[in-house]
Amino acid sequence: MDQTTVSEKQASRTEAVSATTAISVGTAPVNWNNDDLSNWRRRLPLAEMLDAMVNAGYSGTEYGAGFPRDPNELRDELEPRGLLLCGSYQWLHFQHSTVFTLELAELDGVLRALAGLDCRNLIVSSAMTPERIALAGNVPPDGTSGLTPEGWQALADGLAKVRDRAAAWDIRVHYHNHVGSHVESPNEVERLVEVMPNGVDLCFDTGHYAFGGGDPVAFVRRHASLIGYLHLKDVDKTVLAEARAERLGFLNALRRYVFSELGQGAVDVPAIIAALRSANYGGWVIVEQDTCKDDPTKTATRNRTYLRSTCEI
Repeated sequence: MDQTTVSEKQASRTEAVSATTAISVGTAPVNWNNDDLSNWRRRLPLAEMLDAMVNAGYSGTEYGAGFPRDPNELRDELEPRGLLLCGSYQWLHFQHSTVFTLELAELDGVLRALAGLDCRNLIVSSAMTPERIALAGNVPPDGTSGLTPEGWQALADGLAKVRDRAAAWDIRVHYHNHVGSHVESPNEVERLVEVMPNGVDLCFDTGHYAFGGGDPVAFVRRHASLIGYLHLKDVDKTVLAEARAERLGFLNALRRYVFSELGQGAVDVPAIIAALRSANYGGWVIVEQDTCKDDPTKTATRNRTYLRSTCEI
């Protein structure tokens, strides 16, 4: 790792954050190693990927595949680089009680690792299904492809169980709206808000919400108090229109680079950051771009530069 470069990046990053806002800016392994498209490009080894995150200007990273589960081992990777662990993303099968029970038991290992690194954010999402992946961007508004009332109750009950499990470790639970899952469309996200149990809030994903047909700026303005964690994406409106018209589904839309660099798509990123500031948001903003045309580190660097220059975070 280039220590001079890293030190310069860290000093610049710390100065920018402390001078302007309490919002912290992190990134996620998906920008380099996308598990949804495992053969998309060469996977970076952990050390190389963490170095790339630092040199691109980020303060933290979410947990990802290939990260050591042992907190001490992970600390040895993160601390020399000045990186914090922001959170961990977990798919959960809320609609399949047997599978969910097993997943709930396995969460203890994740929660132990997070707590061991003083990380207080668990991000959860309903597992994608082949049927919903194929419907990405074209979810019928009448609810015919969505959850039944019993399904929504199962989701609410499951979130309460996850909340209680995480609370034992002093960890907060944030639900992530996701294309290809049963919480994609604006109507579904609003329904989630209605059933979400106390003590659970949102990891709102701007790109997934736009992909699902919603206006992320309007949502953030309306529900900022419910957002405890943010995944920030932009969306290429031309590719999104193609994905809907051709019914590409989620994964093929990723192959066409449906998520653009920040400031180059349809999402009004500065308005979202302004809405968060107005609500005194002080959590993480995680920059994600699942696929990109250019080198992922160069893309991640440009995204970080955009946030500094345009949004002052």
